[in-house]
Amino acid sequence: MQDLKDNQKGFTLIEAIVATALFAVTVSSIMGVYLSTLKINRRTDVIRSASENARYITGFLSKEIRNGQIDYYGPWSSPCSGTISSSASSLALVNTDSEHLCFYLGDASGLASSSGTNLWLIKNNMVAVKINSNNVTINNLLFYVSPTYNPYATGSNAQPRVTIMGNITATSGSQDTVTMPIQTTISIPSYDISTGP
Repeated sequence: MQDLKDNQKGFTLIEAIVATALFAVTVSSIMGVYLSTLKINRRTDVIRSASENARYITGFLSKEIRNGQIDYYGPWSSPCSGTISSSASSLALVNTDSEHLCFYLGDASGLASSSGTNLWLIKNNMVAVKINSNNVTINNLLFYVSPTYNPYATGSNAQPRVTIMGNITATSGSQDTVTMPIQTTISIPSYDISTGP
């Protein structure tokens, strides 16, 4: 009978508890690494979205400003109508096809608002088109135009330039939010602007 007991092999209760504890520690470590990787991926996607939108917006505005001219007299209707100010959340341009462009900060429906969170473009007083994508918002966007007077009407040799300042915020869910600054200055190389009305 004694020989039969010595030949039986199996786990004791202590061995089973130790094995279960090691398994639980291993699984929790793997789950922690997995959840951390998911969080880093989400954060990377948000950063990528913010930087892509910032790059697209500054590139688009730079192209339009360099290839056009500042409309010192503004188009015919709001939000870019009237004479230019030294700092505003809208910018009036005339492109090479003599089309009037109005870039402005507005709300989700396209209404101009300095507290809006979208960049809109109106071309020739037509329908407004949103420039930024839906998962980003633009805050505190300002266009600083220098000089504030039309240098071509006064005979000045000052080269017009526009400084764009603001913040772009990308969000993915309630946890991941990234805010990036937008700041660039663009000079207008051509001096063939019309002197206005």
